[in-house]
Amino acid sequence: MSTSQRLSEIEAQEKALADEKKKLLEASKDADLEMVKKLCKQHGFTATQLRGCLKVKGKPKATGDKAAAKKTAAKKAPAKK
Repeated sequence: MSTSQRLSEIEAQEKALADEKKKLLEASKDADLEMVKKLCKQHGFTATQLRGCLKVKGKPKATGDKAAAKKTAAKKAPAKK
């Protein structure tokens, strides 16, 4: 068996496993959401407490060079007497 044939077989197996994983996750999604809702009510968790682990919609905050550029303040001229 040649290397290219073996790679093709492995790619096909990876695709099949990815499809199976997606189906299993979709099937358990509703039950998992109900469990999360139940636990939030049971323990009184708030959105603020869960904020760190929840997915956020919208564009991400600027980081790195762009954030540093926005934070720099202009220097004030000394006051004249």
